[in-house]
Amino acid sequence: MKQFKAAHLHWISSFIGIIALIWFYLATTTKDFNETRKSFDELGGDFTLQSYAGPVSLSDYKDKIVVMYFGYLSCAEVCPNSLAVMTNAFMRLEKQGYDQVQGLLVSVDPARDTVEDMKEYTDYFHERITGLTGSVEQTKEVSAQYGVYYDDNNLEESFMEYSVAHASRFYIIDKQGNLITAMSHTTTPNELAAQIKELML
Repeated sequence: MKQFKAAHLHWISSFIGIIALIWFYLATTTKDFNETRKSFDELGGDFTLQSYAGPVSLSDYKDKIVVMYFGYLSCAEVCPNSLAVMTNAFMRLEKQGYDQVQGLLVSVDPARDTVEDMKEYTDYFHERITGLTGSVEQTKEVSAQYGVYYDDNNLEESFMEYSVAHASRFYIIDKQGNLITAMSHTTTPNELAAQIKELML
């Protein structure tokens, strides 16, 4: 009987582990299963979206290192935690490095996230982070450029009014506007700051 219980518990543990791995992949992937995966060197490029102060293009930040994150304002945990990591990474930079970096938060919920709300949200975290949004079409275009998967999911029976499933990564862009790497939202402030400093050399 004890052997049966042990085997049963082992099977349950293995099943939970498999489910956890699947969840982790779905939570961090940058690919829709229905789309063809782009190679990393195909990702990136200039774009223009709206900020509180008006249109903003990636090329406006030439000679700066850009840390870009795709998220939305009603995101419960992952987005604010990621913005906090970005903020703490910027705070680890010396004054010279601080002047060379720019954070961008691109909304994947353009129907709800206004430029006014984006500004209020990003101002709470750091003055070097700018919130950007646009039309649904623009959002899809920029997301596709960077291989970002997101999906609106209205959960009428959920305790949450709605959610947006989305990839959660920091996109690091060098001073020439080239996408260098994408770092997981589990990246620490020290790791993110180290990557930024590497591009300053």
